[in-house]
Amino acid sequence: DAYYNRGNAHNDAKQYQLAIKDYDETLRRNPKLAEAYNNRGLAYYNLGQNDKAIQNYDEALKLNRQLADALYNRANAYFVQRQYDRAIKDYDGLIKQNPKSAKLVKQRGLAFSAAAQFERAIQDFNQAQKLNPKDPEVYYNRGLAYRRLGKHEEAVQDYSEAIKLDPKNAESYNNRANAYSLLGKYDQALKDYDEAVKLDPKNARIYANRGATRMRQGKNEDGQRD
Repeated sequence: DAYYNRGNAHNDAKQYQLAIKDYDETLRRNPKLAEAYNNRGLAYYNLGQNDKAIQNYDEALKLNRQLADALYNRANAYFVQRQYDRAIKDYDGLIKQNPKSAKLVKQRGLAFSAAAQFERAIQDFNQAQKLNPKDPEVYYNRGLAYRRLGKHEEAVQDYSEAIKLDPKNAESYNNRANAYSLLGKYDQALKDYDEAVKLDPKNARIYANRGATRMRQGKNEDGQRD
């Protein structure tokens, strides 16, 4: 279908309004084309119109329950809308289709974390690590979950692994520094904050965290300067 193909080209070019017009015409001609609903949903999603995006993903899945792209896109839209239970249910369906996907297991872990189900999130991150031990985001996000559970030593270990795999990520240094500070290891914390500042010198949050740690150390003048 010429309209469908042109709509895909507009989507690829980030011309989402034009893409939607072409998908409208495609679906007028062929209302059973599940992929057109999915792709129109993605265009709406990229315009920030998540309700319309979800409506289109729903229509796509009515026509084809096995359309993994629509299920994945709907899960992401639910996540953005903070409808974490619905996102998790969709990720469940995707993982049943593809149980060896580290990406999907990680995404579900992120949804569990966002829903403050940190123990369950850690289980998913553990599984994602087994499937892909070279993904720094798995260690970083598991570190965040451990920190929320007050397990700061475990958090430090995960941030350290994330840094080994991605040494240019300022947030890994910043969060490891936070964990060190909460453990009373202020010198190690300050070293990490300094590294984070080098990597992201415009991040005010890092300066605030470093200043708070210096204050805890009794270095009030240095802390106030940050």
